[in-house]
Amino acid sequence: MCTPCFIILLLTSALGLSQGAEIVASESPHLLTARSLRLPNDTYPLSYQLHISTNIHLGEWRFAGNATIDIEIRRSTNEIVVHAKNLSDIQITLRLLDSSRPEELGELVDDVTHTYDPYATFLIIHPRVDYQAFEAGQRYRLHISYTGLMSTRPKGLYWMSYEEPLNNRTVYVAATQSEPTFARLIMPCYDEPAFKSNYSIRLTHSSSLMAISNMPVKELVNHGELTTTTFQTTPPMSTYLVAFVISNFDHISETYRGVTQSIYSSPTSKDKGRTALKNVVLTVAALEDYFGFSYMLPKLDHVALKKNQGAAMENWGLITFRDDSLLSQDVTDKHKMLKYKVMQNHEISHQWFGNLVSPEWWSYVWMNEGFATYFSYVITDLLHPEDNVMEIFNRDEAEHAYSYSSFFDVRPMTHYVETESDIMKVFDIISYKRAACVIKMFHHAFHQKTFVQGINRYLKKFQYSVVSELDLFDAVQESVLDDARFQHQTWKHIVRDIMLSWTHSEWLPIVSVIRNYENNTITLRQRSIHSKTEHWWIPLNFATAQSPSFVHTHAEYFMPPVVEHTLTLEELQLQLGGRDWLIVNKQQTGFYHVLYDTDNLHAIARQLQLNHSVIHAMNRAALFQDLAPLIERNEFESVDALFELFKYLEFEDDLTPWSQVANTIEFFDNNLYGTTAYSLFKQFVRRLVAPTFLRLFHKDKAEVVTMDILVRTDILSMACRVDMPECLDYTHRLVLEYVFKDINFESDYPDYYAIHDAILCMGVRHLSDQEFEKLIDLLIVTDQNTAMHDDLIYSLRCTRNHRRMHHYLNVLVGENFTYNLLNERESMFYLVYVFKSNVAARSSIWHFIDQNYKQLARSPHFVVLFNDIAEFVPERQRAYFATLHQNIDMYLRAEHLNSKEPLIPVDSRRVGKKMRNSEEFLDKFEHQIHNWLLKELSPADSDAAYAASFSVGNGSTRPTSLLSAASDIVRSAIGV
Repeated sequence: MCTPCFIILLLTSALGLSQGAEIVASESPHLLTARSLRLPNDTYPLSYQLHISTNIHLGEWRFAGNATIDIEIRRSTNEIVVHAKNLSDIQITLRLLDSSRPEELGELVDDVTHTYDPYATFLIIHPRVDYQAFEAGQRYRLHISYTGLMSTRPKGLYWMSYEEPLNNRTVYVAATQSEPTFARLIMPCYDEPAFKSNYSIRLTHSSSLMAISNMPVKELVNHGELTTTTFQTTPPMSTYLVAFVISNFDHISETYRGVTQSIYSSPTSKDKGRTALKNVVLTVAALEDYFGFSYMLPKLDHVALKKNQGAAMENWGLITFRDDSLLSQDVTDKHKMLKYKVMQNHEISHQWFGNLVSPEWWSYVWMNEGFATYFSYVITDLLHPEDNVMEIFNRDEAEHAYSYSSFFDVRPMTHYVETESDIMKVFDIISYKRAACVIKMFHHAFHQKTFVQGINRYLKKFQYSVVSELDLFDAVQESVLDDARFQHQTWKHIVRDIMLSWTHSEWLPIVSVIRNYENNTITLRQRSIHSKTEHWWIPLNFATAQSPSFVHTHAEYFMPPVVEHTLTLEELQLQLGGRDWLIVNKQQTGFYHVLYDTDNLHAIARQLQLNHSVIHAMNRAALFQDLAPLIERNEFESVDALFELFKYLEFEDDLTPWSQVANTIEFFDNNLYGTTAYSLFKQFVRRLVAPTFLRLFHKDKAEVVTMDILVRTDILSMACRVDMPECLDYTHRLVLEYVFKDINFESDYPDYYAIHDAILCMGVRHLSDQEFEKLIDLLIVTDQNTAMHDDLIYSLRCTRNHRRMHHYLNVLVGENFTYNLLNERESMFYLVYVFKSNVAARSSIWHFIDQNYKQLARSPHFVVLFNDIAEFVPERQRAYFATLHQNIDMYLRAEHLNSKEPLIPVDSRRVGKKMRNSEEFLDKFEHQIHNWLLKELSPADSDAAYAASFSVGNGSTRPTSLLSAASDIVRSAIGV
């Protein structure tokens, strides 16, 4: 809460009150009273009439506004409180309405004034003399005139521009971004989602422009050079959905089932929206059918804006997009095109989740964003089953939700916030990705049809209203009770408790499944790596060697929120022999990790090696994702079991498991690098990855599907990282072609564009000395504002050669080098980036710092970033680091160079912190891995095994390089 002395200083600056706006002294009880940042519930807006006037066409950023709010007094009070922020020239009138004659203006209330609270951004209307002026049941009409200033950022009413080449002129566009708390920048209002109301919007603008808003146009009135556009009144909606755009845009439209959808863009770009128009028309119809609830408005506009921040906003009836995600007619990258469709479908899903039914407070942002995220994939998958969209969901959404390192701030899905900055922070990975995974889990656990019936109840009951999470849970509960399949389930009455255990927990569970092979019991244990107090109701289902169906993904058993629970096979209705395998969490629909006892892992590995297709591809992938937390923390029990799982991969023809395996392989590659086991490990991985590499990079481009493009980066990086000759040759040739023959990946080889970063990085690793020097020379003379310059900077840092890395760093930041490409401020940032992204180059970079610290120390961030990479000092280099640290410390003191933080003490626990896990890994597992690989790759078998991977059925010939025909020309061109 702000203090009285602070308020008197800010009354004019924060709100800009002037020209007739009365400033009330700081001793006003309306400012001295401690108050929440939440609006009081004493009054409620019945309707808004908003009129905005702007000369955006002249490049004038100030706008004039008139807001008329009909208000009902619900509890007797001495004040009416609304939000307002950065609005000036406030003029207020208040009239008492006669409820029997609402169309007539009532008596003017002339004894009121107003006060502003800049901390809460409250505009407080109250009597000049404090008394209870507003009685419950009364209605008032509050009229506020004001002016505001458009922003250059998407907050409130903002402006942007684009160049119109035909007329050689700059065209200005005005648009709105009201979510989450920016409507108060556009108009005085009840700027909280619970205060739904009807909006009648009028916009006065240049007659050369057009205006659109949430609803269709009702009337156009021309005033010569100006036009006033009046729109139909909206249904009840929250302030964060108020939207309008003023522009010279043109549009294409299509009407289906009574809903007109339009793509708006600059006149020269409108035809680029045809692909998007087709998609949005199909999506609205599909969502209507899926949820059994029609879209609510007569139109839905999609507007392409040239904005630099924010991807899209789901305003009711008027969705705004960054232009590249909507004008996708010419996009050839299949993955990018699919992501654009998912993004469009995300915003359309909000028309039901967030717009029709809104959260009563920002604690429940996940009820908007989680549903829109998940069902945007579900609907896209229904419309485009050939694209394996739910597999992409697992990769692009679930994988991040599973990763603890993805969370900047750990919190429950339902999380109370109050300040504007805290409200912004809940639009995060938890509300989007984690919530989407939890919703997916219950969509399957309660039977998909039953869950959707619950959503239908929820939408019908709470349409045009606001909800808490309990309203959602109760709607699902009703549908569960109606489903005869659940009548014998003991948990059928506690849907609230089940779902609350997930929305109020910070982490996610690890479920250990421990079989007792003698007494035929299974012990279930649940825990979190980071919490000993959180426990969940966890939906489980099972597939076994004797019942290997993965089709039905509903919950067969809910594990209660206890640490450990033991059940018999009969209680779980399972049949298992001693050597049979057991899989839990079919198709990985549940949002948790599953760990198995070693014997069961071996049984699964045997099945995978015998016939991997018996186990669903999603579960084959889950085996590696579920082990990831233990592998990363060196807690896995059996190297033999893990590597036996790896063995089947040479026969894996589905790309879904590879997307998870890649991370695990990279972990082992980084940790084994430089050890005696490393060459054997590379040989083993070459055998695994060869068939898939050949299949992906030898197939006709016309056959490439979206998931191929996603996993190609992983497969190519994996194959080149372990020195597979075919991969080295492939990337080497492509790098030379790209750099010296100026091929365009996006247009000439569109199916490879999505992976061109990986191609460049891996290709550079295996250039000859002459070729590398040619690229360095080219980097020096290439325009720094070009994509080629960025690609060279990016790819050259991938070299593993000590001398080349040293030369490269000298060119960028080295002392006494003529062509330094990075300034002092950038130098250390980039050095740290190279250090962290190229494990093999770290010793080279330490050596470079040792030789150049006097130059590097000029960077204002040198000490902070040096301290950062000190966490990566291995134990064997501590003596070297101590000497380097001493030299740097002496130099900083001698030169009186100051920093935001002191140089890290040489004996700090922070030194080498990030290497301890790797060193522990080697202590525990290097010998075991080495022995397993020796046994698996005997000299007599290893070469034959690798050669067999090229036999008929796995790709019969070495892949013809994409550009092999041009190889001689390229080498000739660069003089090699």
